[in-house]
Amino acid sequence: MFPDLVVVHSPVGGGHKAAALAATEAARARGLSVVILDAFKHAPRVFGQAYLAAHLKWQGAMPELYGTAYFAFNRPDGAFEPVRRGIDHVALGRLVRQVAELRPRAVIATHHLPLVVLARARRRGRLHAPLVGVVTDYGAHAVWVERGVDALCVAGAGALRDVVAHGFDAARTHVTGIPVRHAFDAIANVRDPQPGEPVRVLLTSGGFGVGPVESIVRSFAGIVGMELTIVCGRAAGLEAAARELAAHYGLSATVLGFEDDMAARVAAAHVVVGKAGGLTVSEALAAGRPMVIAGAVPGNEAINARLVEAGGAGVVARPEEVGSIVQRLRETGSIARMGGRARHLVLARAADRVVDVALRVEQETLPDMRFESAVR
Repeated sequence: MFPDLVVVHSPVGGGHKAAALAATEAARARGLSVVILDAFKHAPRVFGQAYLAAHLKWQGAMPELYGTAYFAFNRPDGAFEPVRRGIDHVALGRLVRQVAELRPRAVIATHHLPLVVLARARRRGRLHAPLVGVVTDYGAHAVWVERGVDALCVAGAGALRDVVAHGFDAARTHVTGIPVRHAFDAIANVRDPQPGEPVRVLLTSGGFGVGPVESIVRSFAGIVGMELTIVCGRAAGLEAAARELAAHYGLSATVLGFEDDMAARVAAAHVVVGKAGGLTVSEALAAGRPMVIAGAVPGNEAINARLVEAGGAGVVARPEEVGSIVQRLRETGSIARMGGRARHLVLARAADRVVDVALRVEQETLPDMRFESAVR
């Protein structure tokens, strides 16, 4: 039996997978059948390892260079494009075969990497199901704009403007928001801590433990009335280092590795601290939690950070300032007010909107899918 949807992600940071899981959850809640695929599992292992290592190194160790490259290649006709596309097509050919064999009603991709090869297969008639891309930041890089993509889902006006500027059809671009699990939308509004109640701070580092976590932990030294939960992801050695630092400075802290239930952690927090990845930001905003953003990488993360700060839902800070800024939010009674603004910056139930787009596009392209209908 063929699935209704295939949802494809890449494990480049935790956000693309989180968005894929959110869309999958929303589809299954309607009784739709879904197959979720990790693109790297359909590529040579060395390709996935090299791509991920380069991504993490650029973002973690060379953020300024990453930002320079982000803007230098932010054009659909860049000099690097033929090389990138050639590598992607060779490495991800097995993914195309797998998706085509599944014969879904529609395909959703939450990362630009699989979108390259799936869009070419769509153009050449090898993929009959319509293809929907989900941009997972509040701006949209040119790599998302592929001929053969039937529709793009974007977070808001900024990303819509970007994809149109890169040549994608505005009529096929849908403002859905970035998909997050329903559990984040369901979190109760935050309130300011009561007198004597600690400020509960959730410090996140993303799935791979990227960011200035240790510097942020140090920033809370000597600040009373704080209760930290530090999520270190899968970074080797970070959990032990964070635990040692918290003990050294006498901080009240719970230190964790990878966390499966981030919604519960966000719900328990007054303030979320971390980098400005698209899903980290979207989950915090959907939950109505103010953010203190430290270590945003130039490029997509800087765009996300500006949205949060300009909307009055957070503060962009240097890592060494984070503790004092959280203290000031408490002293000024700003936490509940900023949390309220957070929810106004995002669209609720974005995952449902993405599924709506996929099903709508499938209906619009039914004349092109007569072969698929026959084999069903």
